[in-house]
Amino acid sequence: ACIEEAFAALATKAVAMPPILRLDIPEYRGEVDVKTAYVPGIEGFAIKISPGFFDNPKMGLPSTNGMMVLLSSRTGLVQALLLDNGYLTDVRTAAAGAVAAKHLSRENASVAAIFGAGMQARLQLEALTLVRPIREARIWARDAAKAKAAAMELAAKLGFPVTATSDARGAMTGAD
Repeated sequence: ACIEEAFAALATKAVAMPPILRLDIPEYRGEVDVKTAYVPGIEGFAIKISPGFFDNPKMGLPSTNGMMVLLSSRTGLVQALLLDNGYLTDVRTAAAGAVAAKHLSRENASVAAIFGAGMQARLQLEALTLVRPIREARIWARDAAKAKAAAMELAAKLGFPVTATSDARGAMTGAD
């Protein structure tokens, strides 16, 4: 509901959303993006700090991480610090996909085609089940073993058939 309300606010309210601030740190192949927005009438707002240091895996470190700072819209006082490390971003992205599906697909859409087998693919299917009566899903990914593993995991978790397919067109055929 929050993501859907945020999209509606962008279209109907005077949302304050400055451009993304980007700080490059070229000598370490790093960058930091800072994002924020304020929706009038909401008690709080967030500032997202999202660094990416692309040589980190060579040192056994993740290339991306980040955090969100939640502040009071009334006082500016910090309400919470949330370590993201991609999870909150992944969930938000999946929720946005579900909002799009809710408004762009038929209400009785029941067969999903998922392209990819990573975290986002999994979360997109899970979020889709919140807005549509999905009873079957097909997954295609460049790595067939990963598609099969994701299909097995999701079928067990969601309680309906999820099959891996070796053909992207085949995944689409008959999907809603």
